[in-house]
Amino acid sequence: MARMENKKAIVIGAGVSGLSAAWELKKKGFEVTVLERRDAPGGVIRTFESGGFRAESGTNSVMVTSPRLLEFFEEIGLGAEVERSKPAAKKRFFVRGGKPRPVPSGPFSLLFTRLFSLFGKLRLLMEPFVGRSDPESEPSVEEFAERRLGKDVSDYAINPFMAGVYGGDPKRLSIKYAFAPFWNLEQKYGSIILGAIKSMKEKKASGDVFRPVMVSFKGGMGTLIKKLAGDLGDGLKTSARVISVDSTADGRWEVSWGTDGEDCCDAYDALAIAVPAPDIASLPLGGALSAALAPLSKIEYAPVATYSMGFRRADIAHRLDGFGALVPAREDFSILGSLFVSSIFEGRAPEGFATLTNYVGGMRRPELAPLPQDEMRKIVLGDLKRLLGVSGEPVFEKMFFWKHAIPQYNLGYGGIMEAADAAEAAFSSLALIGSYRGGVGVGSCVENALRAADALAAKNR
Repeated sequence: MARMENKKAIVIGAGVSGLSAAWELKKKGFEVTVLERRDAPGGVIRTFESGGFRAESGTNSVMVTSPRLLEFFEEIGLGAEVERSKPAAKKRFFVRGGKPRPVPSGPFSLLFTRLFSLFGKLRLLMEPFVGRSDPESEPSVEEFAERRLGKDVSDYAINPFMAGVYGGDPKRLSIKYAFAPFWNLEQKYGSIILGAIKSMKEKKASGDVFRPVMVSFKGGMGTLIKKLAGDLGDGLKTSARVISVDSTADGRWEVSWGTDGEDCCDAYDALAIAVPAPDIASLPLGGALSAALAPLSKIEYAPVATYSMGFRRADIAHRLDGFGALVPAREDFSILGSLFVSSIFEGRAPEGFATLTNYVGGMRRPELAPLPQDEMRKIVLGDLKRLLGVSGEPVFEKMFFWKHAIPQYNLGYGGIMEAADAAEAAFSSLALIGSYRGGVGVGSCVENALRAADALAAKNR
């Protein structure tokens, strides 16, 4: 592998995307500097522990969809720390009639599920006979789901799923970008149901037998951040301010930055911008770069509060025998969903207790996300009492609020991504990375960051 001796790279933003890209660039021989405006790296990923309870500030897990991610965890020395989810995590609940209903896992369970009405089940079975969408069209997730799967399945399965992934509004999310697997199956096979079956057979025939797996780390998600940040050493600058970013005639970058104890102005061979899209506009970028990145300001972000609560197990009536319960918009609840985190991974609650992480706000109820904790507590606890039969008071609580939690892959997103591609084409030593590009999950962010770092290294050979 060629190493980039005497090459310098600078990464703006030390969330999981920026840290992953920086680690990869350093591995390839770059001298890497990472600038983070906050006093600690990690972005929305933090792990809090108290009295045997463990709470995550944002996501509780990583969905691994390819061997590359597991290989990366081994490379950085976390292979032994990877924790696979318990078998119970395979069971999911969506809410209907005020109660969590198991998501059907096959034809037999679909027949008897109470999640969908009889008409909804019959309508779902008609899906293979629905024609393809115009490939040049861009339906919303809701429009696409109702046309192919019927309104009942759209309301009680797709709607809560989109709330769980994006905190988003299916009326505004683009099926092409927010739920690309469904769009691609329809376009390739003419049916989601038949396409899923055929695609699985094709993968097996080709030898692609990797099965997605949900993981975290024995010390929580913060373990990943600590490891990546630690490996960067003095190259990671927290509480850092970016003073100016200008491209040079030879395709490099002149960046001025400072911290409380250090000021620097240097030339860099590669630049990765790894901050949320709304923060890009506030960076002091040179005129041409600023203009090229202006379309990214159109990306909306859902505000989300995560409120983790620990209870005595005897004070929760529900069996908590699954991943969690997501709530459709049609149901009379304020929370978007509740994850049964102590049923998913070990070490999330002491013996005889359970931890629930609840999500509030999103594009459905954005006004709720920034509420003060005393008001949020009443809302969340009230919903948990009705939804899961919680009868006692929490013995552990931890709340986080993120104004820019999840980017929304809304209608028209393709045009914004074309602008991002054009910016990278115009500035060949630039990489734009983050959850607004290529997937909002941690796994997608890491894999996309690694690819971006590889591309930057290839351009600097």
